[in-house]
Amino acid sequence: MTKEKRKTIPVEMAFDEWRKDPEYVAEFAALEDEFALADQFIKARGAAGLTQQELAERMRTSQSYIARLEGGKETPSTRTLNRFAEATGHRVVINFEPLAAR
Repeated sequence: MTKEKRKTIPVEMAFDEWRKDPEYVAEFAALEDEFALADQFIKARGAAGLTQQELAERMRTSQSYIARLEGGKETPSTRTLNRFAEATGHRVVINFEPLAAR
């Protein structure tokens, strides 16, 4: 039995191709804020030296909910943001920035 070798494309090449598609670029840009928030959750938990389970216990929630927050799959309320901040030794700062000129 001969095993077929699958040809793979380096991820960078795939991204380069996708970035040529205006629809892909628009969809990716629309998710930028969600990715940024997820990144902030991960960094805050890491700075606090907590596992997802430890953080969940401090917040009185589930580890799977923390995972969804960090994965950008949940849109947290301001109450949740404040609970997260308190549990990780941070404070919430919200500001508005002007849109770039079009």
